[in-house]
Amino acid sequence: GEEIDSLQKSHVSNMQKLKNSELRVTETKRKRRELALNIKIKEELIKELVKTGKDAQSVSKQYALKITKLDQESEQAKMELAETQKQLQELEGKELRDIPEKAKLQKEFRKKMDAANLKVQRQATELQQNVAQMKHWQTQLQMRLFEESEKKKKLEAEIQRNQQQIKVGFFLFLYDKE
Repeated sequence: GEEIDSLQKSHVSNMQKLKNSELRVTETKRKRRELALNIKIKEELIKELVKTGKDAQSVSKQYALKITKLDQESEQAKMELAETQKQLQELEGKELRDIPEKAKLQKEFRKKMDAANLKVQRQATELQQNVAQMKHWQTQLQMRLFEESEKKKKLEAEIQRNQQQIKVGFFLFLYDKE
């Protein structure tokens, strides 16, 4: 009677241990799936951060090229303006017998000067607008980078916790088997 009683107790105890072990195995498998999913999410996040960085570089290069081009055009317009002013001064310094001809030439040069002045002003305005756009875009990128970095930190912490839990579960599983 005692042997049967002892065997039954041992059987119940072993069944409980088996049940606990199966629960831990199931829990460990679930955590492993979660970890795999978190790793996949983190990899996607890293890809997104790299893409964002490349996009930023591309846009930065485009803006730099545009600003260089605008600078060159602005310098060209300034040179044209200076040349026109010089021609106008030379004209005003000359003694022309034909007064109507002189007035006509002066009017033409003043028109050219006004056009060159307008071109310089427009290009300065466009440069200012481009710089403002770049600053706005830089701020947007900075905020996005900060948000993505925070997400990355949280994911890393969660992955760390999950790995720790899996290790504990695995050691408990090994302990129960002994």
